[in-house]
Amino acid sequence: MKKLAICIPTYNRSKLLDRLLKSIPSIDEIMVSICDDGSIDNTYEVVKSHQSRISINYNYQKNNGRASALRLSILNSKADFIMIVDSDDFFEKEGIENILELIKKNTDTKFFVFPIRTLKNSVSRIVSLDGIPPVNYISLRSDYKIKDDLQEVVESKLIFQAIYEDPKDIRRIPTSYLWFKISEKEDCLPINCSPVKVKEYLSDGMTANLLPLKVNYPKYLVKFYKMGLESKKFKSPFYRLKCTILFYRYSFHNKTLKLLKLREFPFLLIGYIYGLLDLLMLSIFYKK
Repeated sequence: MKKLAICIPTYNRSKLLDRLLKSIPSIDEIMVSICDDGSIDNTYEVVKSHQSRISINYNYQKNNGRASALRLSILNSKADFIMIVDSDDFFEKEGIENILELIKKNTDTKFFVFPIRTLKNSVSRIVSLDGIPPVNYISLRSDYKIKDDLQEVVESKLIFQAIYEDPKDIRRIPTSYLWFKISEKEDCLPINCSPVKVKEYLSDGMTANLLPLKVNYPKYLVKFYKMGLESKKFKSPFYRLKCTILFYRYSFHNKTLKLLKLREFPFLLIGYIYGLLDLLMLSIFYKK
């Protein structure tokens, strides 16, 4: 059993995957679990070129979407802790070594959160976790207003308990769904250190084309925002309001729009209007 598994769902990103794998050092305590979601480029050859240097568990499936590939990459990992990395990420120098060191120093901690560096339109940004104590993950995002991407590292038992069932025809499930599920049982430890990896936002990446995925696959967005609006583990009224409106917005797309509480009718109405605007945006900017 390894100490840390790096789970990578990937699809037709062989050059970026090669960059990512090159940034992973040869350390016996780590393994890489890759689920190739039906790539038709040279992804397999890239993986093979690294297998003599790092431990890689490679699995190929027909193209079912990121949600399915992520799930299988997690289920095929064998390590005490798991981290999820996309193929357009890459690790900073000594980033993985720092993660391993912190895991070993904090033996009672099951949920770590590390800062990362984001690159978008040549602009580099690093979020600070300075002064934040052990805290619920939803509170970290709401009360402490940490909106940027982070690197979550979670005990494998926790993530196996939180993992969704076979998504079948659902191509995207937000990764934060897992962190919200885990936060119901375990607080996280924010680590204030140098960034452990770089996340690069590219024009052809999933983040740049999210609206169609959100509208077409809203089921787990409904679940995600319902966890937020029902959670008792954060204080921010603005974040609760946001979760409530977005719950109704994606319930509209999920065809499950129903008023939960009478006092929430204005939020249902706002969510409904947002849902209509989503459809308008799709018809204008995402024509086939």
